[in-house]
Amino acid sequence: MKKRQIFLINLATALFFALIFYKNYIGLNLFLFELLVVPIMFYINRPVRLNGLGLSVLAGVFLSALMVVLLNTNWSIFINITSLFILSGILSYKNFRSFIHAFIESFFRLFSSQISILLDWDSPTKSSTTSANSKRNISLSKVFYLFVIPSAIIILFIILYASASSKFYDQFAIIFRTIRDFLESISFIFLLMIILGLIIGNVLYMKTTPLGLLKIDTNGNDNLYRIRRKSFIKFKNTGLKTQCLSGIVLLASLNILILYFNILDFTYLWFGFDWDGSFLKEFVHEGTWGLVFSVFISAGIALYFFRHNLNFYSKNKWLKRLTIIWIAQNIIMVVSVVLRNYWYINYFGLAYKRIAVLFFLLLTIIGLVTIIIKISQFKSTYYLWRVNGFALFTVLILTTCVNWDMLIAKFNFQHYDRSFIDYRFMSKLNNSALPYTLKTIDELEEINKVQQEIMPFDINLPYLWDIYMYQVEVSIKKKKFIKRHQHTNLLEWNLADYQTFKKLKQLDKTKL
Repeated sequence: MKKRQIFLINLATALFFALIFYKNYIGLNLFLFELLVVPIMFYINRPVRLNGLGLSVLAGVFLSALMVVLLNTNWSIFINITSLFILSGILSYKNFRSFIHAFIESFFRLFSSQISILLDWDSPTKSSTTSANSKRNISLSKVFYLFVIPSAIIILFIILYASASSKFYDQFAIIFRTIRDFLESISFIFLLMIILGLIIGNVLYMKTTPLGLLKIDTNGNDNLYRIRRKSFIKFKNTGLKTQCLSGIVLLASLNILILYFNILDFTYLWFGFDWDGSFLKEFVHEGTWGLVFSVFISAGIALYFFRHNLNFYSKNKWLKRLTIIWIAQNIIMVVSVVLRNYWYINYFGLAYKRIAVLFFLLLTIIGLVTIIIKISQFKSTYYLWRVNGFALFTVLILTTCVNWDMLIAKFNFQHYDRSFIDYRFMSKLNNSALPYTLKTIDELEEINKVQQEIMPFDINLPYLWDIYMYQVEVSIKKKKFIKRHQHTNLLEWNLADYQTFKKLKQLDKTKL
């Protein structure tokens, strides 16, 4: 499809984008926008034959868009928009099998597509006849250079001369008044929305040159093959034997070290944990990331030893066994990190980062398992990129299917008799959590009384909110939400806000 046709489609898309998002919150309008642009993307990039990754990303786009309508969380909106841009890269370049490679190419398309729209408007011709016909037609590039640029310069000098001479201004007063009235009748924000729509359309529709990752991805292979090199050295080459022995000594030592560490964790964390009343910040934050960093170093060492022909060395059985045992012990270490996070949640409740850490650790375990598969089944590094990238995408899409704010609010207030409630944090949860964060002063006083009895530290520290500050903040938040929801139109509609509004009305009736 010619670039000028794409430009016209993009312009229509930008107008539609501005009309449905101007002065509207994100809701049903995002789903409607994608129902329009995704078929257009397929039409522009035809013929399209989606592989497994392409089908997965397409399903992810519509699943996350549906979650925007149902749950309407900032996370679901972010993942949906990100998935849409990745889909544009997959459709534009085709045949990507690795999510990581497709993501990187799609990220750079955010910028390269804005430049591409300005270049090569005249498509190359195939015959002298079409070349002669194209010369008769005025291309958009010629219009730009022959009309747009000179007109802009002339208008600039008219403005400069008019500002310098009142007589000159009087000669063009009617034109200036007409332009002023026209600009006043148009919303500046609406124009910005159209420009934003054009930028988004460029990313979704425009053809761009890939960075080179597509070639790497296409040539990638899941399986390793031995590369035999002729050696011109007359004496016996003992390189593989030396590497193997070195790896056995190192991994045997590391296995003993990590075994001792895991025994200590079993003793003091798994079966003998006793909270000393501290805030557990060092115990969880610093300890978690230190252990995770050690796991990544462990994975790097394992990949270093099994990167080339050492995979096919006939006497590498003990190196393989020790490496797999070591990776397995690292998985146990990750489970210990999960347990650290569990104790943190048990005493301080759910929060965004604590939930994110759990998913991060899940992906870490998947990564370690794939390293074991790589070593035992002669898989390539490309296999690791492909499988772990797909796992990452799957987990991100699945996380959009849960309303985490609502879950946090319900969990934390249900377990106030064992875990500390941070009122400042609870007041910042999104609107869907309002029915579960709204508490009467009697309820809050009862919660506060229990918290003072069970918490081994002072819950009335100056930087912590008290129950009265919390109630005022949540009440103001409730009034703002109801006022906004009463003026919501169909394009902004989402199920989460609708259900929240109904629950708030029911709570008001029960209090009466």
